[in-house]
Amino acid sequence: MGGDVTFLIAHFFIDTLILIIIEMDIFAALRKFTFRKIPEPNQALELDDDVLAEEERVRNSNDEVIRVSDFRKAYTSLAGKPFLAVERISFGLNYGECFCLLGVNGAGKSSTFKSLTADTFPTNGTINIDKYDIPKQFG
Repeated sequence: MGGDVTFLIAHFFIDTLILIIIEMDIFAALRKFTFRKIPEPNQALELDDDVLAEEERVRNSNDEVIRVSDFRKAYTSLAGKPFLAVERISFGLNYGECFCLLGVNGAGKSSTFKSLTADTFPTNGTINIDKYDIPKQFG
């Protein structure tokens, strides 16, 4: 019986330590760590005139409730090659506007919305919701 009690006590301390590590998010830095270099933003993208106009409108305006500017998301892993999910997207929304993202599978729609909800953070660019800088204030 002494061995069982010792095992339960050891198990309690180990589980408590694991819970503390999970709650403090000690391994958050590992999410961004990779042995490979994240590719630089592609400046030679051929963008549509409407896309360029929206990018310029968002860059010159600060009155939108939701503002995503030059958003870029690359997922990294410890040993795998970084995966580029979104490359340079910009849009702004005001109260009462209806908005959706359309695209094929793997176009980056979920990555964009995950960044809007602070589930993941952008590799480059800014995301503001009602004047809050999401990566800085919720990261």
